Amino acid sequence: MLKKIITTMVTAMAFITGIAQAAIVKIDYDVLDKPIPQLHKNKVEVLEFFSYSCVHCSRLEPFMRKEMKSFAPDTYLRPVHVVWDDDVYFNLARVAAAVNSTGMKLQADPLIFDAIFSKHIELWQPDVFNKWAVEQTAFDGQKLVKAYNSLENSATATSMRKMGEKYNITSTPTVIVGGKYVLKFPKGFAAGMKTMNELIEKVRNENSALAASTRKLPKSIGASLAASANR
Repeated sequence: MLKKIITTMVTAMAFITGIAQAAIVKIDYDVLDKPIPQLHKNKVEVLEFFSYSCVHCSRLEPFMRKEMKSFAPDTYLRPVHVVWDDDVYFNLARVAAAVNSTGMKLQADPLIFDAIFSKHIELWQPDVFNKWAVEQTAFDGQKLVKAYNSLENSATATSMRKMGEKYNITSTPTVIVGGKYVLKFPKGFAAGMKTMNELIEKVRNENSALAASTRKLPKSIGASLAASANR
């Protein structure tokens, strides 16, 4: 009997602890009044507004990189570089556009942040970036430079600028899950990743519930009559 009581108490404590550790709105995350449309409607988007010149973004990068490697097939990262001027930020957005288009984020981002913050290399200068990129061996620098100097590159950076302006992004990193849940990182980036994963699951469940409710919608009278006539 005593063993059963102890087991029940342990289970209850675990349940209570789980509740206490769950992400809390207004503390761990905020909810946008007007959601940001996702690129892929039926998936879970992790939208990250960032800058290669942002020291906090550089500290978030290894945590986000680790999470990206274990994302489920229905989850994806959408990185958007902020553009707050026509020089440093715009040219770094061009770097981000090249990284995104070549799919080299996991390989290139750690080295880009390291070059800027540890080695003090001014990668926002096009000539400096081109020279630095082709010297890299951890990724295809020639491919990255080709994307950086392509006709589409500046247009993509401009699109990033417009997106940041449209949604009034004034600080980085700003991470938004499912187009509406904004991480606050009150306990640091490691704890923030736990919150992010909780919100990913929350959006996944919301998507499933919406899909289920859509399937259960009754047919219109006209559709029902048409179906009857065709029997």
